[in-house]
Amino acid sequence: MLRQFTIADYGLLRKLDKQTIYLNNQFLLTRGTGASSRGALFSPLSAFTGLYTFISDDRRSRPPIFCQALFPAGSLLAFCVLLAPSTAVDSPELGEVLESATRELAARGAHGLIAEIEEVHPAFKALRQSGFSIYARQRVWKVTQAPRSGDGKSGWRPALDRDQFAIHLLRKSLVPGQVQQIEIERSAALDGYVLRREAEILAYAEVVRGPHGTWVQPFVHLDAEPFDGALAELIAGLRPRSSRPVYLCLRSYQDWLQAPLENLGAQAGPRQVVMAKRTSLPLLVEEPRRVAVPSRNAEPTTPIHAPQPQAHYETERISNDQTPNYR
Repeated sequence: MLRQFTIADYGLLRKLDKQTIYLNNQFLLTRGTGASSRGALFSPLSAFTGLYTFISDDRRSRPPIFCQALFPAGSLLAFCVLLAPSTAVDSPELGEVLESATRELAARGAHGLIAEIEEVHPAFKALRQSGFSIYARQRVWKVTQAPRSGDGKSGWRPALDRDQFAIHLLRKSLVPGQVQQIEIERSAALDGYVLRREAEILAYAEVVRGPHGTWVQPFVHLDAEPFDGALAELIAGLRPRSSRPVYLCLRSYQDWLQAPLENLGAQAGPRQVVMAKRTSLPLLVEEPRRVAVPSRNAEPTTPIHAPQPQAHYETERISNDQTPNYR
């Protein structure tokens, strides 16, 4: 069973900082580790902040298990931010905690719970046993120094509302169908850059900015190759530095961008798997009732008479008599 986080739990959560497993790269790299504990303080306002913090209410769990998830406005997916302590991966109660958290998020409209972890991490096996399944693989690249951006004529510009449909088609052509079933596009306003060539969008870079870094999720068509110059211009425009790097997340279907990143001196992070746990809620269906109809006799309608043949009579032949006494 779970209960909502209270201010009395804050001290314990802070003590578990070094025993926390972080399961969302974007949140961690753009906001920092302190954002999760600070966000937990505003648990009564979770509907507005989108950050939900749960704690196990089971005396068998000592210390209790913390689970935090981010459910942004306009998204149909919730993202598991952290689990604490790290010893929870060996706890038999972890499955119940994750299942209860999934039900709580489903009641708020989430279609799935997403977690990112290295395949060799002990938490990977625990997540698999709790109903999470792999649907993608990724690698996060870090850039701390702005590369040379060339002449700046590659064509990047901020994404506009009128680009929504073209970006949707680009994602559909790049993202595998299995991933599209999980990774539903957000309905929120676009925040990123598009690369156009001859009135066609060849690349879209989704950007999330935070005080600790900038997150970039690129979607690049193969027709944009060679992409080294355009990638350098994009990163240079985001102004990376050691205190606020630029992180590029490459999913397995965009692996060909690794070579341009290596040429720019980007640092590769560990390979990770992206896992999803589908949410489910019982669907209440109202049973149709049969309405009793009072018995009544059928109302007569206009009768249809069909002539009955009479075999013992012959058809009478009538002739026109011209005499005046004919009746």
